[in-house]
Amino acid sequence: MDWLRKFDIAFVGLKEGVHKFQFHVDERFFDNFNESLVKNGEVEVKLLFEKHPSFFMLNFRFYGTLQLPCDRCGVKLDYPIDNDDSSVVVKFDEHREGDKDDSNADVIYISRNDTHLNVGQLIYEFISLSIPVNHVNCDNIEGKKPCDEQVLTQLRTAREQKQTVDHRWDDLQKIKFN
Repeated sequence: MDWLRKFDIAFVGLKEGVHKFQFHVDERFFDNFNESLVKNGEVEVKLLFEKHPSFFMLNFRFYGTLQLPCDRCGVKLDYPIDNDDSSVVVKFDEHREGDKDDSNADVIYISRNDTHLNVGQLIYEFISLSIPVNHVNCDNIEGKKPCDEQVLTQLRTAREQKQTVDHRWDDLQKIKFN
């Protein structure tokens, strides 16, 4: 967790207004998150930190490449990301713990006693959200050759072998359940 300290922002000494921060994310960053889908990548993060008396507005911009496995053949792909629509409001926690409204995911509460804000987790989450829900495959990456045919052939063969029916179970197939 000490490596993530470079993502700390000491907001106590900052004047009100807009402040710019820049971070570089690479393999060492993703190593700090055990369940990360991304194991490697080179991403530049630009943060506009807007300080107000009672809240902060954080606007993130990400651009670079993530190394992701092709969902069909497993080949490592460089997937480009460019996202400038990631914003979070940070408010001071003036409520009791039970009174917080967690329905708005774009608001984070911090204690008035805090002096630093670590944006490492936010960066990780925004990068993870940049990965498309539709699976990444070789055909979707511009300039990348189609999937590895050898792997696809092995997958087809395994699927066909799995579909062969063991005739010892034919009588059980005839049973009808209501």
